[in-house]
Amino acid sequence: MANWTYDPSQYEEKHFEIIPVGDYRARIADVVERCAANKNAFSSGNEGYEITLEINGYNSKMWFYLVLDPQNVAQTNQRIGDFFNSFGITNPAMGSGKQWIGSVGAVRIKHELYKGNNTAKVAYCIARSRQDKLPAWQNGGTAAPVAEETIEIPDDLPFA
Repeated sequence: MANWTYDPSQYEEKHFEIIPVGDYRARIADVVERCAANKNAFSSGNEGYEITLEINGYNSKMWFYLVLDPQNVAQTNQRIGDFFNSFGITNPAMGSGKQWIGSVGAVRIKHELYKGNNTAKVAYCIARSRQDKLPAWQNGGTAAPVAEETIEIPDDLPFA
């Protein structure tokens, strides 16, 4: 165990603003490969990627999961394709996913109840061809989302 003396005078209770529902530019900040070899596969037993996203205009981070489901190959490939398309990833080699860090795309944020609290969640990745109305990526700031009413939600969302 590390030798550390906690100093409560350096603690400040913080409250984080929930990201509003809408469409946002997002940048990949980190990727963790979830696999049996690392003993960190998803609870379903499937392997995949846990992707940390920075959301334009917010200091919060969101997580997007690419689960590799061998029981549903077509749906898994569609989800990977949607992710690659959104973030402009042209090399289909999956590797560790670390090569994706820094890529900018766009996601739809939705709200749902989790343990009685309203939380923000990535609903899906937005196709590159539908990102033209979103503000350009900027570090920090308060970029407003595109209003929810202007967005069409596909009927065939994978893993909904």
